Amino acid sequence: MATVITASRNSTTATATGASASVAAPAVAPVIVRAPRPATTGLDRGVLVDVTVRHIRAMVEGDLDDFIALTHPQAVNREALSEPPAARGLGPAAFLATAHWLRTAFSDMSFTIEEILVEGDLVVTHGTMSGRHTGDLVVWTPNGEIERAFAPTGRSFTVNHAHFLRFRDGLVVEHWAVRDDQGLALQAGWIPPTPAFLLRCAIATRRARRAAKAAGTGRA
Repeated sequence: MATVITASRNSTTATATGASASVAAPAVAPVIVRAPRPATTGLDRGVLVDVTVRHIRAMVEGDLDDFIALTHPQAVNREALSEPPAARGLGPAAFLATAHWLRTAFSDMSFTIEEILVEGDLVVTHGTMSGRHTGDLVVWTPNGEIERAFAPTGRSFTVNHAHFLRFRDGLVVEHWAVRDDQGLALQAGWIPPTPAFLLRCAIATRRARRAAKAAGTGRA
């Protein structure tokens, strides 16, 4: 049975004579529902942890064969709406596109996993992502246009990351994350932006749009 947590509050309503009275309002949001995760038949915790670690490692150094071995054909990355259109599809190739997008912007990239939680078909990791911003980081809009590009600053960063991976048939079928993007922006030197950096970003954005148009990628 799901566990439901509700909150209630008092509200003031008008009486028939125009005076006000405090009455208890019905329970209102927020409502938090936490249901037990379904069991993952045939897979134990060690298997799920192993696939999770290998999948995260593949983001740093894996190729298509690595992602095929770890990723379900119907897998979706819920974080891909700000990534290139190729990363928004399903399956191993889309996850590889995300990896290439990250590797283009960040060198010396690594993920450190400090905690892993397993419940049913869901694995959660908490740790850090580190790297150095040495290439253009191109940010896309949900409708497939290039929103902006962050020009490389050469600065290193280490920020907190939590990743959620759902499994089907022993393979990753869904991913989403909670990231310290503000910390990344501060450490990488994107904010507060200097006039020189804004100019470099404008040039990088034009460069990315020209490249996307030439490649027929998205709507540039």
